[in-house]
Order: sequence, then C-alpha cells, then structure tokens
Amino acid sequence: MARVEQTIAHRHVLASQQFDPRLIQRLFVRAEELQLTLDDPRKHQKLGNLLAGRLMFTIFYEPSTRTRISFAAAGQHLGMQVIATENAREFSSAAKGETIEDTIRVLCQYRPDVIVLRHHETGAAERAAKVSTVPILNAGDGTGQHPTQALLDLYTIQQEAGRLDNLKVVIGGDLAHGRTARSLVYLLAKFPSNEIIFTSPESLKMNRDIIRYLKRRGMSYSETADYRTALKDADVVYWTRIQKERFEGAGTIEPFVIGAGELKLMKKDAVLLHPLPRVDEITTEVDNDPRSAYFRQAGNGMFIRMALIEWTLGLL
Repeated sequence: MARVEQTIAHRHVLASQQFDPRLIQRLFVRAEELQLTLDDPRKHQKLGNLLAGRLMFTIFYEPSTRTRISFAAAGQHLGMQVIATENAREFSSAAKGETIEDTIRVLCQYRPDVIVLRHHETGAAERAAKVSTVPILNAGDGTGQHPTQALLDLYTIQQEAGRLDNLKVVIGGDLAHGRTARSLVYLLAKFPSNEIIFTSPESLKMNRDIIRYLKRRGMSYSETADYRTALKDADVVYWTRIQKERFEGAGTIEPFVIGAGELKLMKKDAVLLHPLPRVDEITTEVDNDPRSAYFRQAGNGMFIRMALIEWTLGLL
C-alpha cells in the first residue's frame, strides 16, 4: 500500500485503496454533472472544448469492450484526441519481448497527456507508473485490480440504492480470479456498517489477502456456497462470470446462475449488478426487471472515467 500512496501525488489511478470517501464523492458529483451536461446539446458542445489539444493513449494488452470504448468516448467527449491499440499483447513490441517499462518510456516520448493501460500481468500498472512521466490509469491488471470499474460500480450503487453505508452486499461468482470484485471490496470497506457476503464454488473463493484486509478493518463479512439463501436479504447483489481464460479446468465448474427464480428471492428494492460481459450466470429473462441495473452500470462507466481523466490532469 505504501507504493500506491507514493504515486497519488502524480495523479495515477492504480488501486481502489488510494481513493478516500471525500475524493470519491467529488468524483461522483462531477460524474453526475457530466451526465447532465451530455444530455444537453448546448452544454455538450462547450464540454468538447475542455480538453482540446490534449492527447490520450489507450494501450490494451487484453480484450475489452466496455472499458476500452468508454475511456475513448470519455476522452473524445472532453475534446481529447485518442490513439488506441486494442491487442497490444500480440501486435505490439511486447510480442518481441519488450517490457512494459520500456514501452511506457517510449510512449511518453510522444507527448501524451494520459495513458490508459490494461495488462495481463498483475502489478503491471504500478510498474508502468514508476517510469511514466504522465498519469497512468489502470484499466485492469491481471487478477490484481480494476479501480475505474470499482468506482463506477460504487457510483451505480449510490445511484440505485441511494446510499453507500449500512448495506448488505452479496458478491458472487468467480472471486478467486475476479479483479472487479476485489477492487469493489476495498471501496465498500471505506464506508461504515457495510456487510459483505461472499458466495462462490469452493475452488473459486475470495483470496485470503482480501479476507485479512476486512479483518484488519473490523468489517463484517461471511462466506457461503448457498448463494440462493444469501440473495434473500441483500441490498446489493454483485455477480461475476467464471473467468475461464485465467485458469485451467474451468469447464468442470458450474456457474451460480441468477434467473427468474433467484430474482424472486431478492428484496423488491434490491440492486443486481454485473461488471459484464456475462455468459451464463445471469439469464436474459431478468434483464427488464427494474432491479437489474447492469446496463445502466455500464453506461455510468463513461461518466466516471471522464471525471477521472479530469482529476488526473488536475482539473478536479
């Protein structure tokens, strides 16, 4: 954690831990302002001049739809130019053996204002930040963290549930490999009286470092394989897919599925979230239920990332 705190002055976005409740609320207020601005054509045109002449690189070593495109859209709505590569692991000099450090050193020579980085190795964003002369925004690094996703998830919880404290949050699915779940836990722990229930197949339980973190903070949590019972009292349900690309033998693991029957178990005012993409773990029959907020959640990503870009550049 010490290394993460050291980089905050440089306005990198590396890990959820670096955001305190006061800064989180500043970002959320700005995200809401930006959303309202984009809904007004007259104000939208003025917004496009805010970062005119600024340049953003989006460098993705792993596949992405929502994160990559929402960052690009965020930059362009703010007036930035965006240069993107979406399969850098295969089509960049990484295929020749170049380190992430050398890649970032070179990219900084081209005078970007910010670099958005997704990488397959845990800790790659922090390594990049150590050599970068411009802000690095971590768009996901291996099984480590995905802080911008966690912020948009938390923003959605506030929008849908109306609060960030005194919540019972069920987090389910592949918790062993899911960086989004890890990142969200760090943020939920910053607000009082929240309780987390982890539910997953035995082989996909939350890693022990997160459990130790919650214990140190004195935060209430539990673990169960009985996900249907866990759903009954939840204020927020955060569901994730089994990440077959990150481990072998995934075909033998049956996902925990939320369908119409499971939705009936949930409270009438509960919120159902998913970082997407989904596979089989949430059925399409529940998409139109007002509690299903995952598409609204995805839309919130652009507004949060716009606010984060402003913050990294010292405008917020």
